[in-house]
Amino acid sequence: MVDKNIYIIQGEINIVVGAIKRNARWSTHTPLDEERDPLLHSFGHLKEVLNSITELSEIEPNVFLRPFLEVIRSEDTTGPITGLALTSVNKFLSYALIDPTHEGTAEGMENMADAVTHARFVGTDPASDEVVLMKILQVLRTLLLTPVGAHLTNESVCEIMQSCFRICFEMRLSGYLSLKKNPRTMWGPT
Repeated sequence: MVDKNIYIIQGEINIVVGAIKRNARWSTHTPLDEERDPLLHSFGHLKEVLNSITELSEIEPNVFLRPFLEVIRSEDTTGPITGLALTSVNKFLSYALIDPTHEGTAEGMENMADAVTHARFVGTDPASDEVVLMKILQVLRTLLLTPVGAHLTNESVCEIMQSCFRICFEMRLSGYLSLKKNPRTMWGPT
C-alpha cells in the first residue's frame, strides 16, 4: 500500500509543473527543452523517486523539498509560480509530511528557511506580488509553529524574523500586508 503522503506530493508536483509549462516562456519549447530545464528536470527526477517508494519516510525530506525550494529561489519564475511552490511547501508543513524524528529533517528545515527567506521571483503586478509576499510570511509562520520548526538554528529563526519585518515594513505595501497599518499581519489572530 502506497503512503497517501506520496500522492499529496505528486499532486503538488503536477500543479507547479503545469504552471511552469503554461508560462509564456514555455509556449514555444519542445519536450527536449523540457529535459534541459533544471526546474522541470528536478521535478521529473522527484516523480521517478516517488514512484519507486511506498513510504515517504524512505527518503530524506530534502529529496522531496528540493524542487519546490529551487522554484522559490529561482529569479526566472513569475510571482504566481513562486506562490504555487510556496503553497506546496506550506501544505507539506501543515499536513505534517515532514517527520520531525527523521535524521534529515534539520537539514531540510534549514534549507527551507534559507530558500523562503531568500525567495526571488519576476514581479508581475503589485497586487500579485503582495500575494506572494503574504505566502512567504505564511510559510515562515507555519515553519516556526510546527514541530519540525524546533530543528531550526537560532540564526535561522533570527533570519526568519528579519525577513518578516522587512516584508511588513516595506513602504510600498498596501494596508493588508503593512505591519504599520495592520499589526496582526505576521501572526494572525491568536
